[in-house]
Amino acid sequence: MNTIDYKYTGNTKEPAIITRDNCSTYVWIQQEWESGEYAKFIQRNGCGHCCTAMALNLNGITINPHEEYCLCRELWGAPRMGEPIYEGNFLSETGIAEIIRHYGIPAQAFGIEKGKAYEASIFIENELLSGKQVIIWSHPSDKLTDNPFSPGEHYILAVGFAKDGKILIANSSKRSKAENGIQFADRETIEKVLFEGTETTDYTWGRYDFAKSGAFVVVG
Repeated sequence: MNTIDYKYTGNTKEPAIITRDNCSTYVWIQQEWESGEYAKFIQRNGCGHCCTAMALNLNGITINPHEEYCLCRELWGAPRMGEPIYEGNFLSETGIAEIIRHYGIPAQAFGIEKGKAYEASIFIENELLSGKQVIIWSHPSDKLTDNPFSPGEHYILAVGFAKDGKILIANSSKRSKAENGIQFADRETIEKVLFEGTETTDYTWGRYDFAKSGAFVVVG
């Protein structure tokens, strides 16, 4: 089993450290990110940037969310201001995969068709068992009215498994029920928070075919 180690640091801005195969990452909390010129964007729309940076660190690439955000600007330009919901761009699933592949790490985005959340959750669990990480688009759901990951739409990073067999989640949001950025979940919970659909939008960074739809990114 892909068993992951973690520890708490006591630092509120870097609350936990996750280690996998001698590679480590902080579980960054996006709302407390203060470093760099673009801190406000990371605080507001930073879940994708934090998850991408964490996944890269766990695969041997040293990078923080600000550096990853700057790469997005370099590849796709500055965020557009005045969006109806978000101030600036956030990362689509295909954008996340593209950033990870930029560093030579395999990554692929997968869409989720209507009625296929169960199959997708089994696939995600098997990918985790094989030693990979999965960045998941968590979404409010009638199946789980009290979403433990976030009350709204949110990226989380499934890292692997704790020693008790639960899926270990790195969560960048203070709006979650995570203890210092660390959560544990079973496959059924993952199934319930997966967003099934094909909605698209044009204010994301990266390619748009899975943007704001049901999707996840397999890393490794």
